Amino acid sequence: MKKTKGERAYSLFCYIICTAVALLCLYPLLYCLFVSLTTKQEVAANGGYVTWFPKAPTLLAYKKVLSNTGFVGKALQVTVARTVMGSFLGIAINSLAGYALSRKDLPGRKVFMSMMLVPILFGGGLIPTYLVIQSLGLIDTFWVLVLPTMFSAFNVLIFKQFFEGIPPALEEAALVDGVSELRLFTHIILPMSKPVMASIGLFTVVGQWNSWFDGFLYISQTHADLWPLQTYIMQMFNNMNNLNNPQIVQMMISLQQATNTGADVPEVAMRMALTLVTLIPILIIYPFFQKYFTSGVYMGAVKE
Repeated sequence: MKKTKGERAYSLFCYIICTAVALLCLYPLLYCLFVSLTTKQEVAANGGYVTWFPKAPTLLAYKKVLSNTGFVGKALQVTVARTVMGSFLGIAINSLAGYALSRKDLPGRKVFMSMMLVPILFGGGLIPTYLVIQSLGLIDTFWVLVLPTMFSAFNVLIFKQFFEGIPPALEEAALVDGVSELRLFTHIILPMSKPVMASIGLFTVVGQWNSWFDGFLYISQTHADLWPLQTYIMQMFNNMNNLNNPQIVQMMISLQQATNTGADVPEVAMRMALTLVTLIPILIIYPFFQKYFTSGVYMGAVKE
C-alpha cells in the first residue's frame, strides 16, 4: 500500500529522531576513540579538548598500552582468567541446577523453587556478604572473583524454564533406550539448548569482564597484582586521591613509563586507549550472540 505524504513525512521525522538519539548514545564511545588517537601537540593546540576526529591520528597510545607488561598486563591476565573460569563454572552449575528443578519428580521441588526466589527478591547486604567471604578465607585471593559469582538464581530459573519446553517424549525415549540421566543431560539436553546457553553465556561473560567492584572491595591495595583490569582502570582514574599510597604510585609510574618512552602521547590518550581495549572484546562478540537473546531466553528448544 502506497504511503501518503503525511505518512512519509512522519516516517522521515521518526528516522531523524532515532538517528539523532543513536548518535547521541554513540558519541561517548567515539569521543574515547578520538582522544585515544590524538597527539600531545594537537591536545595542547585545542586547549586540552578534543571534539572530533584528530587531524593527525596515531596508534601510539594503543601500542604503548599493549606493550606495557606491568600492572596493565597482569590486570588483563586476571580479567581474562576470571572471565573464562567464571563463565564456564557459572554455566555448568546453573544449567545443572536448572535441569534438576525442571524435573517434575524432584523431591522438595516446591521448596527449592521458593529458595530460588529469595536471593532474587532480597539481598544479604554488603557487610554480611563481606563477612561470609572473609570467613571462607577468600579475601585477597583470585578465587574471590570467581566463586561468589558462580551461582545465579535468575539464570537457574531461565535454564529451568527452557528445559521444561523440551518434549518429555524425547527424554522418555532416550531413557527407554538405556541412556543414563547424566548422559541424557550432556548428550541430548545440552545440544538442544544452544540458544539459552549462548544467551546466559554472553550475560555471564559481560558481567565477569565488566566487574570491578568485587576487586575493589575484596582485594586490598597490597595485593594489587590480583586486581582485574576494570578495577585497575577505576583506580587509575581516581589516582589523584591516592598519591600517598605506594601501590597506586607504582601503577601510575607503570602507565607513565609507557607515555614517556620517546613519543608525544598525552596521558588522557593513554587512559582512553586503555578504556577502549577493555571494550573491544565485548564489542566484537556481542553482535554474534545478540540474535540468541529473544530466541534463547523466551522460546523453547523444540515444539511438539
